[in-house]
Amino acid sequence: MIDPVKCRWLTLTYAENMRDPKRLYSDYKQFNARLRYWLKENNMPDYQYIAVAEPQRRGAWHLHCFLIFPCNAPFIHYDIIRQKWKQGAIKIKALDNIDNVGAYLTPYLTDVSLADGIHDGNIKNVREITETDEDGNKTSKAYIKGGRLKYYPAGFRLYRVSRGVQRPVVYECSESEAMQNIGNTRLTFEKTIKIINEENGETINIINYRQYNRLRQADGK
Repeated sequence: MIDPVKCRWLTLTYAENMRDPKRLYSDYKQFNARLRYWLKENNMPDYQYIAVAEPQRRGAWHLHCFLIFPCNAPFIHYDIIRQKWKQGAIKIKALDNIDNVGAYLTPYLTDVSLADGIHDGNIKNVREITETDEDGNKTSKAYIKGGRLKYYPAGFRLYRVSRGVQRPVVYECSESEAMQNIGNTRLTFEKTIKIINEENGETINIINYRQYNRLRQADGK
């Protein structure tokens, strides 16, 4: 499991309406080389990365980059990141309070908001997502399931990772077996997805995702 304090989430955007997917990863490759060189020159640790390309409705591209350091992520000033990117504005976000980085970010990368979907005339596969954090706070949002995927070219590689990134191990079991394996572990993130029939508004299915943190006990210790 990735420790969020070791991560930084960067969003790299273009000043222009850049629509070339081949240029996108070429620019990122150069940015990655420049940033790693700067870190080395300043005696800071290297990182592994996950880079996810995201198309916009207007055709422009930008990148979400997850930098994973071997220790707590060092402070890198906004101006340094922007200087190494060279293409436009950037955003830097710490993920210190996010226990399930994947669940937190998936809707941003694959779905479009209901408002954007209506603007596009795409009102199919609407789903309502209710998320619960470890303090019990709930938020609900409506998304078009997989709505952003239509903006990607056929055969496009959505993301790239550095060689040191380990893939998660996935296995299937019953809920009772999973709960037995979890034991006295604290629930840190929960997401419930409601799939709605586009024609009659009826609920087709409800999917529940839960994230438990083995480093935290149910009593909060």
